[in-house]
Amino acid sequence: MKAAPPMQEFAAMFWNDLTCAFSLNQWRNCLQKLSKVNRRVLFSNLVAIIPQIAVFYALLSPAVASPLYNKILFYPSKEHAFAVESLAGTAKENIFIASGGEKLNAWLFDKTGAKGTVLISHGNAGNISHRIPIIEYFLSQNFSVLAYDYQGYGLSTGEPGIDKICQDGLAAYDYLSKERKIPPEKIVLFGESLGGGVSAHIAGNREAAAIVLQSTFSSLPHVARSKMLLMRAYPNFLFPKNKMDSAKILAGAHPPLLIIHGTGDGIIPCKESKLIYEKAAEPKKLLLIEGGGHNDLFYEYKDETLKGLSEFLKNGF
Repeated sequence: MKAAPPMQEFAAMFWNDLTCAFSLNQWRNCLQKLSKVNRRVLFSNLVAIIPQIAVFYALLSPAVASPLYNKILFYPSKEHAFAVESLAGTAKENIFIASGGEKLNAWLFDKTGAKGTVLISHGNAGNISHRIPIIEYFLSQNFSVLAYDYQGYGLSTGEPGIDKICQDGLAAYDYLSKERKIPPEKIVLFGESLGGGVSAHIAGNREAAAIVLQSTFSSLPHVARSKMLLMRAYPNFLFPKNKMDSAKILAGAHPPLLIIHGTGDGIIPCKESKLIYEKAAEPKKLLLIEGGGHNDLFYEYKDETLKGLSEFLKNGF
């Protein structure tokens, strides 16, 4: 067996292979060789591999390869980052909610004399323990809070998927409505990042008092195409049926809507929220946080974010 090359030699070989695709000399040499090839032979060889390309194209489509793309989309954390018994003077109830044969773990902070209850649908990474600043803010504004984990997150059972997390959002809403007897006019939907698509889905199927979307996208196909070049090769019908199309949902009748986004967001560009705002029916408001990123609006840009959020909630409650 041939001995492996030293690390420096391997690194040089790897770098050479990586940069060949960007070398003008390599491209020039390749074109010169192709110009000498019999075109009829070249065409027959290309035709022979078209079925293989078609198969790979179909197999890599978002609708077919959803388990692969789920690994890219969802980053659940099973361990809680913080042990919480109470927040802002309100005790936590640790509860479990049935959803499609699985159990969702949720934290309920039932505040005495609350103006309403905020249902928090979080983003694609971490779990509810990473949303403590958001929970504390709403409690400080005299709201009760239900923050839940999707399937596969935290102590929730199962595995996440696009249809599943939307189902989880409806299950959490129904828990508030049916088990806790909270009327729709007292439920505020808050969706962060991926959770914005979940909150819009809930709003399209249930009534609510208000919707707040933070750092979210207009639809999965739209943001996927902006982030991944491969996705531009696929038409909408080759994406999953549930496209989490918030812009389309909110173009119809909905309660007061606030959309918050940082202009410096490098994960989901703020143009996604602008698109939702452009297509959404009234009543609506767009709050752009100058320089804000994807995960720092409740930290580095807390003052601007909370000021706009407080003004919005004050008008409705």
